[in-house]
Amino acid sequence: MGRNGRVFSLLVSCVIILMTVFSFWAARSNRAAGSFEIHGLLLCDEVDDQMRPIGAGSVFRHGTRQLCLWFEYSRSSGSDGVRVRWYYRGRPIHSEYLRMAPGDGAKAFCLLLEDGAPLPKGSYSVRVSMYDKVFSDVPFEIVD
Repeated sequence: MGRNGRVFSLLVSCVIILMTVFSFWAARSNRAAGSFEIHGLLLCDEVDDQMRPIGAGSVFRHGTRQLCLWFEYSRSSGSDGVRVRWYYRGRPIHSEYLRMAPGDGAKAFCLLLEDGAPLPKGSYSVRVSMYDKVFSDVPFEIVD
């Protein structure tokens, strides 16, 4: 093989190695893999100072003044954000958007009335979404 053949082989080998490294990086990258995840989602009365849920459940007693949606997330790029929508008897009552900090973490979103009154009895749900992807739609109730 002549000098041109060796240069060509070396060039092809370098391109293959670079493409392999780039493919591995792209598969691991949050943006390329779309790997942002939400897990451990639950409803609770409140969260403590370390962001751990207190009083988790799906049925709550009348007189409850606030309910919190708590979840853990992983592999956030720092530009990821979620929309949390609360529904009462199938109608939207509140919506908020929050950007997640980079990496892994936990978040809590709380539903409460402005005047501090107890939440009305009835069926509720809360939906967590990012763009068009719905991560979760959780029904819950406030009963006597």
